[in-house]
Amino acid sequence: MLPPAFRSALDGTDEVLVGSREAGHEGAVRTWFIVTPAGDIYLFNYAYALRVARWRSDPWIRLTVPGGGPSVEGRVRFVDPAELDGAVQEMIVERWGMWGAATAEGLRRMVRDGSHILVRVEVPYEEGR
Repeated sequence: MLPPAFRSALDGTDEVLVGSREAGHEGAVRTWFIVTPAGDIYLFNYAYALRVARWRSDPWIRLTVPGGGPSVEGRVRFVDPAELDGAVQEMIVERWGMWGAATAEGLRRMVRDGSHILVRVEVPYEEGR
């Protein structure tokens, strides 16, 4: 679950900076996100994006609120389409419908077929976990 101060800082922004690392170097890109009422944060992306390749080898990420806001470290956990529940699916479809996930079944198909990935960010990050 996200720390309350970080969660509050996300209000009013559509993007978060997502940092990942490779060979000791960290790079960050702006990414859309959703936060569930329970405080879970999800990211949806093309399966073949460079950041996704980095996540597959090292699940560590840093989330930073754009404009010098606070940051948290976490790890991504790839979500299996069978794990999606109604409320999370609805939020994702509303947010990313223009990417082809216009329905819950479309979302599950995109993740199941491997064209896109859905990850849940687990905060705080614990090394070796």
